[in-house]
Amino acid sequence: MKIRHRLHVILLLPTFIILMVVFVWWRMPLTFGTWDKQTLFVALFDIWHGGSTDEKAHAMWIDDDNTVGVYTVNAIANETGISPVFAVIADEMKQQVADSLVSWQQQGAGIVLHGLRHQQWDDWSEEQIYNDIKLSYSRLHEQGFDTTKIIKMVLPPHGCNNKTIRKVIQHQGLRMITGATLVNPDRHVFQYGRISITPKTDISAIRQLLTQAYQQKAFVIFATHSSIPRDFSEQKTKEVLRIAKEMGFIFDIYE
Repeated sequence: MKIRHRLHVILLLPTFIILMVVFVWWRMPLTFGTWDKQTLFVALFDIWHGGSTDEKAHAMWIDDDNTVGVYTVNAIANETGISPVFAVIADEMKQQVADSLVSWQQQGAGIVLHGLRHQQWDDWSEEQIYNDIKLSYSRLHEQGFDTTKIIKMVLPPHGCNNKTIRKVIQHQGLRMITGATLVNPDRHVFQYGRISITPKTDISAIRQLLTQAYQQKAFVIFATHSSIPRDFSEQKTKEVLRIAKEMGFIFDIYE
């Protein structure tokens, strides 16, 4: 009887493995570019989350690091009619940039935390990370930002992602923007991936990706780095944003 039971288990095992592979493949989130450890990690959580619970596809455009490149970002926003979100380093902004961002926030631009001084969080304790977030809010308030309207997300500096970081962010009632290069199932997951727009972005490939994302009512976050000229393309950013807007993605960051 024991031998027969073992044979039964052995025969069922390949079927179970095949079904699991099909299940994972069917629910695998859309990715753009090469896979890395963080993309795989976030994707596995998204697989279990399942499909979108949103009624329509949404998108967000986040520009990192708040240097003088924000003026180009603002010009693109005015031309495309799409409000950007600025990932701000709270205590590393020049006064002119901070004043401009305060004004743009009042006009509808979004603000999201990107660390007090853009320091690595990987080896920090829970208390250190918590204090960094707390001091970021305080510093932004001092500069005139409306901290009640700061988007409830955190973009850890340098793409840091570990259990301690996730625990602190989640306990603060916030969501986490990661370095994963993927499209999110919807707006309700805890860890978000982003799709970078750079001078090397393949417009035809990203159009195909966005078509699939729109059909799945997914949530796409576009990432730009206007603070690093070699990694930023004004032309490609405009093209990608216009494609998403024409497809019908909703860019209302406060909806």
